[in-house]
Amino acid sequence: MMTPTGKRDGLTLLLRDVVLPMALYYVLRSFEVAALWALLVSAVPPVVRSGYVLARHRRLDPISAFVLALLLVNAAVAVFSGDARLLLIRGAWLTLPLGVVMLASLVIGRRPLFFRLVCAFQPARAGELEQLWGLSRGFRERWRSLTLWWGAGLVLLACAVVVMAFTLPVDIVPILDTVLTAGCVVLGAKLTKQRLTAGINRTVDA
Repeated sequence: MMTPTGKRDGLTLLLRDVVLPMALYYVLRSFEVAALWALLVSAVPPVVRSGYVLARHRRLDPISAFVLALLLVNAAVAVFSGDARLLLIRGAWLTLPLGVVMLASLVIGRRPLFFRLVCAFQPARAGELEQLWGLSRGFRERWRSLTLWWGAGLVLLACAVVVMAFTLPVDIVPILDTVLTAGCVVLGAKLTKQRLTAGINRTVDA
């Protein structure tokens, strides 16, 4: 389901938006920068990336715009409150609503959100996927089950991040959050690929 270019893009996104901010945070903390300001600075790479896309293409895709808005609002709230823990849950502000919308798309709408996202990020295969959607009930059910798994997983991930942020020492949370998020995404992507590849093969054979 995923091309080599798609894999590279996914790895780049994971390194840039998850691993790099974590590494930057611990580098700053090693120089005794306060946790609040280290967390604020560590959020800069995703913001810079969104600014670059906006400057180059004069537009932002909905997901990037949503992430940018959340980062800015979360940063403002944390600065005014002086509570670094509010910045530790910035990832949950994305994963929780995304998970809820995925689950809601199973009840409303003609296509589950996960299916629409894959079509949007792989436009070269969108026609093929739409054709398979119309041909095979089993194919449609696999996408619905994957949307259910991803939606529930994102909600649980957000809840775990919030619990860690408000119960564990501040300096432990970024690395735990990064490991948990990266592990969930990589495992989810692998299981998704296996399930969809098997489903497509059965659909073609039929």
